[in-house]
Amino acid sequence: MNAVAPPSWDVIASLPYAVAVYAGDKSLCFANEAFRGLIELLSPEGDGLASQSLDSLCRRLGVSLEPDAPRCVAGSGNVVQLTLCAMADGGYTLTATDVTSQSVAERKAERTQKVALIALADLAENRDTDTGEHILRVARLTHEITRWLVDNGHYSTHITEDFRRNVGLASILHDVGKVSISDSILLKPGPLDPQERAEMEQHAARGAAILRKASAMLAGSSQFQLAAEIADCHHERWDGAGYPHRLKGEEIPLGARVVAVADVFDALCSERPYKKPWPMEKVKEYFVEQSGRHFDPLVVQGLWEVVEQRTHALTIPWTDDMSVGNPIMDHDHRILLALVNQVASPGTREDPVAIEFILDELLGYTVSHFSREEQLMARIGYPELTGHHATHENMLEEVRQLHRRLVSFTPNLSDDLNRFLGDWLTRHIQVEDQRYRPYLD
Repeated sequence: MNAVAPPSWDVIASLPYAVAVYAGDKSLCFANEAFRGLIELLSPEGDGLASQSLDSLCRRLGVSLEPDAPRCVAGSGNVVQLTLCAMADGGYTLTATDVTSQSVAERKAERTQKVALIALADLAENRDTDTGEHILRVARLTHEITRWLVDNGHYSTHITEDFRRNVGLASILHDVGKVSISDSILLKPGPLDPQERAEMEQHAARGAAILRKASAMLAGSSQFQLAAEIADCHHERWDGAGYPHRLKGEEIPLGARVVAVADVFDALCSERPYKKPWPMEKVKEYFVEQSGRHFDPLVVQGLWEVVEQRTHALTIPWTDDMSVGNPIMDHDHRILLALVNQVASPGTREDPVAIEFILDELLGYTVSHFSREEQLMARIGYPELTGHHATHENMLEEVRQLHRRLVSFTPNLSDDLNRFLGDWLTRHIQVEDQRYRPYLD
């Protein structure tokens, strides 16, 4: 015999919007059909998610709910906004609203803005480095160090949800002030004299001024305010000997302290026209020496935790049969393989921001790699160059399709991406590229 709902639930049952009522101990009292239907959309198994207690529901959805603080939850291609309200009798009401269309539109707008920021940053970076990929590597590392700080309870009063979401993207513009520095100084092969050094150091304050103007024009955009702080202070030092303001310790904004570590780490590890990359042992020695002097010690600790996590992300290891017989191409392939492996690393699997940074980096590096590879094929007279170029174009389109999946809130996205990218990359290295290997001789 079916239980009859108490008369007090009749009004809630007839409401056109989704709502559930919980007792003071957070056990479920009643949920209308609209609520059950909307919540079950978030669970691909359809296993009675809407019938659970409030605490169980939050655990299953991976969300913490506080009264009058709406939170969005994504799953199975949908986004639902949950709003919890406390009742006078000690119970709770939980309303659910489908905001998928709004969230998709916001994601697309954010993506457009991000591409524009990357293009602007490239204008500055490409003047004194041979690649704009540096900014994407710094952005991802900045985000991952910040994630480590959060996970380990450091600087919890400084790292708001807004800060955590935006600091990686804001870091992209850390050197935008270089556009104001003349080529004679920026590209000088030898050491700068004192006057030139003073001029060079102006790029931090000038970059901040550019970004503060942008923030004002966007009605106080928090993203550009954070970017301005980073641009202004990423050359400050923990011991107070940096520039332009001689800030010391925690006087330096946290975003700038994180970017300072990520920026120097990537610069030391990267090849430049004037230097070879440092061995990792030497890089670590440098940061040990400069921890507490140049850099925030906690941020340095976070850096090495992130590096350690990346080192152990070896879903697809490099093997000798992947070599195409050219050291430059093999180096490119190792970097691409490392990026694919990062998608499945434990810290990244459930972090859509990190996955997007990896895909940005992967797409940027793939474009550069394909260009270098086709130049090599032209030099060795590879007869199938036209067909290989078409293969490259198809592969790039496949990676772009992966970007589009980021706005569809697909469950288990990191696992799907890792499998797809692994197949894509191994096919490229072990099948397509092996065809030009005989011509290298």
